[in-house]
Amino acid sequence: MKAAVAMLLLSCCVMGLAEQQRSSSLVNEPDVPFTLSGQLIYHDGIRKWFELKLDRAQFGQGSIQLVSWGQDWKQIEVLRGCRVRSNGPVFLSPLGDYHYSLKTAQSVQHIESVATCTLKPLIQVGPPEKPDKSIHDYRVDMRVNNSPGDHPVVFRVTSAGKELEPSASYASYHLEPWTSYVSSRLPGGSALYGTCGEGFVVDEVFGTPQASPSHLTESRDSLDMAMFNLERAVSSGNTDLHLGYTCVRRP
Repeated sequence: MKAAVAMLLLSCCVMGLAEQQRSSSLVNEPDVPFTLSGQLIYHDGIRKWFELKLDRAQFGQGSIQLVSWGQDWKQIEVLRGCRVRSNGPVFLSPLGDYHYSLKTAQSVQHIESVATCTLKPLIQVGPPEKPDKSIHDYRVDMRVNNSPGDHPVVFRVTSAGKELEPSASYASYHLEPWTSYVSSRLPGGSALYGTCGEGFVVDEVFGTPQASPSHLTESRDSLDMAMFNLERAVSSGNTDLHLGYTCVRRP
């Protein structure tokens, strides 16, 4: 009996060591492709990304993030919500890089459904349009729900008190449907940055005080961005934030 228990413990140790060695290979051999399977989940939140919820845990993780640098995103977008099989190198996500939401990611080289699946419409169709030439200044109001879960940023863009109509010609992957006038980034998950459309610069920044609305450089500077500290707002108990900034034509 004792011998059987000892063998079981030894087997568990060997399996654990093998898993550790396999995990370490993510760093030592980042170009080795792995085939993984699971449910493909699209996270339509402040940061938008794809999760592969694995059929069984691998590399010590139950889910990994799928990225497709240099590849066609369409192959991933149309399969969201489906059970899929993906192939490509698996690596540890760079700390502080705003593109990553999970500790482990896979650079997808090939992906396919493994069960009956209805293909979804593309998320991104066409490039952003340029702002209307008749617009000289406008205001961007954002409602940001920073509570757990997927909560897309809700935008309202107005000029001279009138709401600007969105373009119906495309749907944007990043900030639909206002990419003509608005762009944002969320590096590291702590700060939200907002910029203006082509030919415009940030003028005034405002919003929930706990989010510390401020300028990255200074008002109307060509390198300036509106900046909001989401981490500070959440730590103070504020998760439903009203943020915004104004844009004017670059001199």
